[in-house]
Amino acid sequence: MLEVIDGGLQTTVQDMGRQGSMALGIPPSGAQDAFSLRIANLLVGNPTGGPLVIRDDPGSAGLEILLGRLKVRALKDLVVALTGAKLDVTIDGAPAPRWQAFWLRAGQTLACGITREGARAYLAVHGGIDVPVYLGSRATHMRGQFGGFEGRVLRQGDRLSIGPARLDVASLVGRRLRPDLLPRHAAPWEVRVVRGPEADTFTEQSETTFYATAWKLNPKSDRTGMRFIGPALSFRPGRPRYLIDDAGQDPSNIAIDPGAPLGTIQVPSGVEPIVLGVDSPTIGGYARIGTVISTDMATLGQARPFEAVRFVRCTWVAAVAALREQHALISESSVLA
Repeated sequence: MLEVIDGGLQTTVQDMGRQGSMALGIPPSGAQDAFSLRIANLLVGNPTGGPLVIRDDPGSAGLEILLGRLKVRALKDLVVALTGAKLDVTIDGAPAPRWQAFWLRAGQTLACGITREGARAYLAVHGGIDVPVYLGSRATHMRGQFGGFEGRVLRQGDRLSIGPARLDVASLVGRRLRPDLLPRHAAPWEVRVVRGPEADTFTEQSETTFYATAWKLNPKSDRTGMRFIGPALSFRPGRPRYLIDDAGQDPSNIAIDPGAPLGTIQVPSGVEPIVLGVDSPTIGGYARIGTVISTDMATLGQARPFEAVRFVRCTWVAAVAALREQHALISESSVLA
């Protein structure tokens, strides 16, 4: 069991999220940086789950730590791993490793500092965080107030149950990710995008501007949507009637609200593109200039307020190849004992 001494700025229980719930109007939720959580689970011998576009396994639940400051005390001996954003982590004041499995003994306190590079760190515990399953997942949806630990962020005094051990836990200690696979968590960020279904409604110059601009992450961004500060984008005149009938006169509106998969980039009124995150609405009524590819949602989840993000055109073939390549990394061949 883990006792929360300080929940930090925003810490939630997350796994790889819910599959098949979008038809019910419920987003997948789960880790914003799924790669980091999956590696943390791999290091401590837990099921890694996902990615949900090709698997229906949410994996073990861990903790997503936004910008740091989490402090927890172990109430029994645990094997844990911390991945994701760069921050200082200590056990009873002594430095502890990142991207490596290590003991957190009963009575010891693990403390995280403020992130120095990247935005989100992930803590996995062998056995997984044991909270009730809701619609096939333990992921927290904070606005919906369901999943995770009572559907909310963690706060002082919370006690988290840990699932049963599956392996000889002592044999897991010291497992670490190969150094050549450690992700870079620093701006400027490059995020790959496939062209959106309404990209033709933007002027040619605006589409060029979208890809040429170093957009700045708006600090109002969250797990629902990430807004980007930059130049206004304009729309072509004489748009097809199906895009504007019953949708109002705003040129970014489309008449039928289509499905909005994770990573959809909408541009309401041509101002501040919004990338839909893991807790986003499942439909949207604004023109979609592109969609961030699945693997690069992890990259975007590490961007900090006002950091520069560039969107890079990507083909569907390259997007699928990137997903397969990343999925192949979540294996024992990536681990050093």
